[in-house]
Amino acid sequence: MSKRLEFIIVFLLVQLFRFVPFFILYLISWAAYILVYYLWGYRKKIVFTNLTNSFPEKSPNEIKQIAKLFYLNFCDVLAEIVKGQTMSEHALIKRFRVLNPHLLNDLYIQNKSVISIGAHYANSEWGKILGKQSLHPMIIIYSPFMNKYLDNFNNRDRVKFGMKLIPFAKTLRVFHELKGKPHCFIMGVDQRPFDRKNAIWLTFLNQETPCHKGYEQIARKFDIPVVYSEIQRIKRGFYTLEYILLCEEPSKVEEGFIVKQFMKTLEEIIRKKPEDWLWSHNRWNYRKAEDS
Repeated sequence: MSKRLEFIIVFLLVQLFRFVPFFILYLISWAAYILVYYLWGYRKKIVFTNLTNSFPEKSPNEIKQIAKLFYLNFCDVLAEIVKGQTMSEHALIKRFRVLNPHLLNDLYIQNKSVISIGAHYANSEWGKILGKQSLHPMIIIYSPFMNKYLDNFNNRDRVKFGMKLIPFAKTLRVFHELKGKPHCFIMGVDQRPFDRKNAIWLTFLNQETPCHKGYEQIARKFDIPVVYSEIQRIKRGFYTLEYILLCEEPSKVEEGFIVKQFMKTLEEIIRKKPEDWLWSHNRWNYRKAEDS
């Protein structure tokens, strides 16, 4: 399929979902779940392997139940992302609510920037409305899509509520340019790092895991507080976000401290409700021994 055709299909879906009420949206999601889990079996081997290795104490039946919930939530999130392209500011704020905006606002009043790190957990895409719930100007550090048509289309949606987008390759330059000007820099950092030889290896979900450390290096270099944005699904189509302060003075902590705090926090959250994490990602497709 050509990249232009991919874009046209997505564009038509977005326009169609504009008129679909949420109760119909979730009927569509349920049908997609049946297709993806039972008929297609999308990345089923990866999902079951990841779950089994992460939770060796759980029975095969328990693993299967988590997998089914994951696929249902996965289809919900995909449908919500498409629907979200045409949702109003009011509708998004109603469905994606920040519980403690004061944590970031207090830092802004102190003229401090903040690095907000996130995970592929629940529906992070609706976080595009966060700029309307914070004093900080918000910047998303992102990796562009391979499909330039989809990338441009998605980026236009992300910025319409006041967000700014900066490609990953320009990260360090932006931090230098905005030094002394309080901003919130948003980064997703839970998946496999591109440069695993420059990663921090930790035991995460019972497995040796390479972890991003670039955000920590930047935080320590510029002494920028780091928070984790914990998103939780309250019910279908409704989410909350709570900021968790991981480190207020990064320049005073030892190397690896912030990464360890984040991975420990994320693991605790996943263990409480594993079905909302992105298990279809091939997170552990290589081992530490391969880099020795």
